[in-house]
Order: sequence, then C-alpha cells, then structure tokens
Amino acid sequence: MKKYAVDVVLLPTDDIMLRAIELNRELVRSNPSKIMLDRDTCVPHISLSMGVLDDGMREPFQSELVKIAERYTSMQLRCEGIYTEEIPTGEKVSGIAIGGTDELYVLHTDVMKLSEKYLTYDAVPDTVYSPPSVDEITLQFINSYRKKSAYKNFRPHITLGVGEMYDPDFSVQFTASKLALFHLGNYCTCRKKFFEIGL
Repeated sequence: MKKYAVDVVLLPTDDIMLRAIELNRELVRSNPSKIMLDRDTCVPHISLSMGVLDDGMREPFQSELVKIAERYTSMQLRCEGIYTEEIPTGEKVSGIAIGGTDELYVLHTDVMKLSEKYLTYDAVPDTVYSPPSVDEITLQFINSYRKKSAYKNFRPHITLGVGEMYDPDFSVQFTASKLALFHLGNYCTCRKKFFEIGL
C-alpha cells in the first residue's frame, strides 16, 4: 500500500497567503529557491501535525478530521513578526511567527492526538512528493515532528523560504478558517492537497 508524508494544516486568508508569496519572492531573488510558494502547488500554511499516512487509512483519517473541524469556528490569529532561524544543515530559513492562542493550541493537541492513531514517523524519499528530489533534512523534520515540534514544542508559523529576513514589527490580524491535509514535498512544503474543510 502506498504511503504518503502528510501535513495537517490551517490555511490563512488570501491576503496573508499572497503576502507570504510576495515575501518568498523577495527571498528567492538572492537565495536558493528550495521553497517557491504559490497558491496551488506550494501553499503557505500553519502546520498542526506531520507524519506518514498509509493510503488505505486516508479516508478514515479525513473523516475524523471532519469531526474535529466541526468543533471549531474560524480562528482570529495574528502575525507576530518575521524571523530567521538556522536549521541543522546550517541554512537560514525565515518565517512569520503566529501568535499562539489557547484555541490554536487546543486544535493542535486534538489533531496530534488523532494523528497518533494514524500517522507513523518513518518517512523515506518515496513517501515525499516529487519532484523535486528530497533532501535528508526533510525526512528529519517529518520523522522528528512529534518529539521536536508538537505539544509543548508547538511553535505556529508560516515558513517563507530559505534566506534571512527580519521584521519584528510585522503585525497583521487574520482569519484561519480552513483545515487541510497535504502531501508534503521537499523542505516540508504543502504540495498536493488531499482534503480541505471549513471550520
């Protein structure tokens, strides 16, 4: 049975999506284009859970995501600055920090608890969307998500791309009203949408 590296995400409103794409274009003008955001095939997002999903379990997983989504309404979130951090490869990656509301943390926890029934942490190149080819760091991010990025380590953000960008005063309120499941590509990009539901 085919397995897919997947990401359960919140999708921001169009204005934030377009702003993230614009910022990404600024980055790739003078940095590697390993992340090229767009609205359809490399979608700006806020990750809630990652892992590997057996294709035969996709429908029941999606059905349970629907039940979770029904418990929530659109979330009012805020961008709280643009930051840069160094990843284990030594590269600098920039993103938009998202303010962590209580409701967002509860949603993350609900999605993670569900994911523990369905997702594994054994991503290999064949589970990741291709092309482009998969860098080892992508597999590390996916396979370590539960230990390094979930629960107390959950740090909501929208990745902008490889390169340095700072703007601590970037502050915009927005609505996140869609929960979605994507096939992950290189650098944990959201490449192919499997499922989407409104909150």
